[in-house]
Amino acid sequence: MRFFFYADNLNPTQLKRRAPEHKFLFKAYLPDHTIGFPRFSSQWRCGLASVIPSQGERVWGGVFELTDEDVKILDQFDGEVPEGAYRHLEANVYTEDEQKELVTTHTSQVIGKFKPKEHYLDFVVKGLKHWSMPEECLEMWELFRPR
Repeated sequence: MRFFFYADNLNPTQLKRRAPEHKFLFKAYLPDHTIGFPRFSSQWRCGLASVIPSQGERVWGGVFELTDEDVKILDQFDGEVPEGAYRHLEANVYTEDEQKELVTTHTSQVIGKFKPKEHYLDFVVKGLKHWSMPEECLEMWELFRPR
């Protein structure tokens, strides 16, 4: 399965744990979406990222080939959110050269608006830099830092 990751799952440490057999395919963006924090993470003790529809915005991430076993592990989320809190969503993403690709991603059921914390954002940004995400992606995540 081709899966689009956009937040903490891009961090190589977490990616290796949650999808040990993953293979990176390409960078891409999900159009007409932004990042929100609609769930609370017991692991991070702060808001947990999800993609949320937002006309005219886009979320950068990476597309990976996952095995069925990777998806099974990923869907467990290490118990940090209730089972079923995130669901799979089929979506079209666009590559850096504007090729449209159908992929699967995770999106959360909205239960509120939570704030991310520095340590969570640092973890996400480490993953973004690891995969050399575009500057606009890094800038968007920096805007979530508490002021």
